[in-house]
Amino acid sequence: MIESRCGILCSECDWREKVNCAGCVNIQKPFWGDFCPVKSCCEGRRHEHCGQCEDFPCKLATSMSYAEEEGDNGKRLAQCCLWAGLENSFDPEKLIHDVVTQNANALPTHFAKDAVICWHDSNEQLTVPEYIRANCEYPGDWQGKVLRTEKTSDGVFIVTKIWSETSTHFVSAFAKLENGKIIRLDEYYSDLGEPPQWRKDMNIGKPIEEN
Repeated sequence: MIESRCGILCSECDWREKVNCAGCVNIQKPFWGDFCPVKSCCEGRRHEHCGQCEDFPCKLATSMSYAEEEGDNGKRLAQCCLWAGLENSFDPEKLIHDVVTQNANALPTHFAKDAVICWHDSNEQLTVPEYIRANCEYPGDWQGKVLRTEKTSDGVFIVTKIWSETSTHFVSAFAKLENGKIIRLDEYYSDLGEPPQWRKDMNIGKPIEEN
């Protein structure tokens, strides 16, 4: 049951009985002022709660949830995620698919609006729009395969193989997540290559996979 626009659980709110508040989904304006910016924004976009918004979590919702006096340290954002089913929504397979198909419309859905992307091999730090432009204007036709994922304390570690007709790369990436969105992505690239001749001469090992 949706109890509020911003994620507050009205059933747990101390003000409910004190001021006879029916909850923001049932009142025209809040008891503390003429309007609530989150309520107005959410209803103006015709959402039941903030978690349904494509910009979630935005600066407005985040600032209210982490406000020094009235905030709840992100609890209401987490509640919106639960209502929207976003708590486990990040899908590495979908991300890599949208990367290699250069899907500019789908890529933003994986990232928080103010996310930071770092390509350490080329010493570049990118915003989300810069990352999408660089990725979608990259020349060539590419394919990709997620080789391994591991949960970390704040997100997920992803190992991916990306290749075209002319080159193959392995990418190790650390995605830091918040409310099902990437807030920081650190990527490290390496090329597929042959062993050095001195090791070939040792006649040891075998290919991990045949080309």
